[in-house]
Amino acid sequence: MSNKKNHARTLLSIAVLGGLMAGVPSVQAGGLSTPTYGAPGWGRAFGGGSLFKNDPSSAFNNPAAMAFVDKTISQFTVDYARISIKMKGQSKDYNGDPLTRTPIAPDGSILFDDASVVNGEGGQGGFTAWVPTGFLVMPIGDRFAFGLSQVVPQGARTTWDNDSKYRDFAVDTKIETVGLTGSLSFKVNDEFSIGAGAIVQRSQGFVSQNIDLFAAASNSPGIGKDRPTGGVALPAGIGDSLIRVKVDNVSVGWFTGVVWQPTERDSLGLNYHAKIKNKMKGNYNIYTDSVTQALLTEPSPLNPDGGTILGAAYPGLNLYPNGAKASTQLDIPATAAFDWVHQFDDRLTVGASVMWTQWSSFQDLTLKSEGYTIVSIPYKYKDVWMYSLGGDYKLTDQWTVRAGVAFDQTPTRNSTRDPRIPDGDRVFTSLGAGYVVKQIPGLSLDAAYSHQFVEKVKLKTQNVDRLGGGSLDSEAKAHGDVVSLSATYAF
Repeated sequence: MSNKKNHARTLLSIAVLGGLMAGVPSVQAGGLSTPTYGAPGWGRAFGGGSLFKNDPSSAFNNPAAMAFVDKTISQFTVDYARISIKMKGQSKDYNGDPLTRTPIAPDGSILFDDASVVNGEGGQGGFTAWVPTGFLVMPIGDRFAFGLSQVVPQGARTTWDNDSKYRDFAVDTKIETVGLTGSLSFKVNDEFSIGAGAIVQRSQGFVSQNIDLFAAASNSPGIGKDRPTGGVALPAGIGDSLIRVKVDNVSVGWFTGVVWQPTERDSLGLNYHAKIKNKMKGNYNIYTDSVTQALLTEPSPLNPDGGTILGAAYPGLNLYPNGAKASTQLDIPATAAFDWVHQFDDRLTVGASVMWTQWSSFQDLTLKSEGYTIVSIPYKYKDVWMYSLGGDYKLTDQWTVRAGVAFDQTPTRNSTRDPRIPDGDRVFTSLGAGYVVKQIPGLSLDAAYSHQFVEKVKLKTQNVDRLGGGSLDSEAKAHGDVVSLSATYAF
């Protein structure tokens, strides 16, 4: 088969793979970020980035490194991720009483008749997932190279039981971004190259949590404690209402990089991925019991504006139990990374990396409908760093072993951390191996295993008034495992 046909088939495979990725959850790293490497990169714990010889993940991570790839090379990877999250602690309503209410299922039915049993720890908050990734680099002459990739740069998934203590802060959360990229590099001389690329990505998300609408109304200026003529204290814990929001968006971004090889054994790289504006649109629905639904739709004399009693918690906005439009801004933060790779001899190569992520651009999660704010939840993320060290050791012409370690800071804070992403600082420890298949020239197979040790973290959070004003005093403990398998083919 000709190279042209091989190239066309590879391009088609990446395009189809990107389309199939629309519903695949991803492995959670610091905050919402996810590593974008094949099994060799996972085996090194991302040390050295994509500067190792003929690494096709450079098509996304640092496009300048493509200029030093000496042959057309494609790589397909499947990662299996298993994340476990456990919490223990206490959640209280806005009056400071322990949370004991009857939760509502998505169909509006009552899950338990006895509210006293509804105070569970919530079980597991983690998930399992299969995540495919693809890269292709094609040299064009002596100086140029073109790259394609399909990546999952952002993602998170947590699920808590409807009878959990933490249901007023989170029930179900899924956020993922799937991107297709194109990039180009130019070799200025034998030592220096530059590169840039663009990404078209689809972001999808849904979140759900219970709301104590009576507590929200009691906290409102129109009815509650701050009303000038005297507030009305509505009872907390009468019944739960479950709000579920589903949104998505297609956005475009860019990235760039430079590579310098000062010696035959050293490579230095710097890359930057720009912040991507990402306004996601969709719908929300509210599931509740018949009494609460009536209080959401029928005017009440307790509301001085003539609206519904529960609508007083949301001035200027009518909550529609049967659903309405919704939107939120969930931008993808900028990142910058410095990578270094040193080849000691024909067998040992070691790499180190430092990556910065501008998570301070994510200060709150604000949900809007018809121009009005439904709720704004503060997160106040902070900028973070990730440090990686790893390498390859060539045992024979066919076998290579790898190992690496990385430290990844969390952008979350104790005061705003919630059960959606109860993230802590984490340490990646990784092992990997590669095998060159001599019976099929150009084919190599790689595998890696990475374990994530996640710091135990505190959650001391006060819910906003519009979600009932409850409080959470808890701690979360998590760990993760990733198995990565890659097939790489050099044409």
